[in-house]
Amino acid sequence: MHKPLVIAVTGWLASASMSEMVVSDSVLMRVMAHPLRMRIVGSLRVDGPATSAILARRLGTDSGQTSHHLRLLARHGFVEDAPELGRGAHGRERWWKAVHESTLLGGGSREDEVAVERASREVWGAWIETFHAQVAQGRWSPAWQEASGGSDQVIRTTPEGLERLQERIWQAVEEARTNEPGAEQVLVILQTYPHRAS
Repeated sequence: MHKPLVIAVTGWLASASMSEMVVSDSVLMRVMAHPLRMRIVGSLRVDGPATSAILARRLGTDSGQTSHHLRLLARHGFVEDAPELGRGAHGRERWWKAVHESTLLGGGSREDEVAVERASREVWGAWIETFHAQVAQGRWSPAWQEASGGSDQVIRTTPEGLERLQERIWQAVEEARTNEPGAEQVLVILQTYPHRAS
């Protein structure tokens, strides 16, 4: 059985009341199989509630497109109105927030899962490019630049060994969480695949 893809971006609104959304329905998987929609949900989770205009600035798109995707995400339970944040000076601003802390996608058709994985890779690539652009702009200290990085490693193991490896890595990620002074949000991407020469 294919392992589900976890889109777990915890941040601004994460609380005990926020849950994991488990998605195996084909329609819902197709809703999330879109890079901009994934980025919208991720931004609302990490950066906090926003209007479509704020999201458009965050994500480098236009507010009309962002607004369209927000309505679709709301219709399917991924985001919701945040009326407690007000409607702005002219009463027209509509604020949105993420409904869930994380999303677990899997169990749909293989075609749906491939589409979700493809969109995820595009989103992860965009996040990495954003970091490198911020480094070029001098937005991260040398300490953060030195601590950040990516690498790859090819090992021999069994499916069970790979599962144990992933569990240990995620345990280390959990142990690294802290709210002490100087802490920032950090993106951790884990991808493990069997490999054979083509």
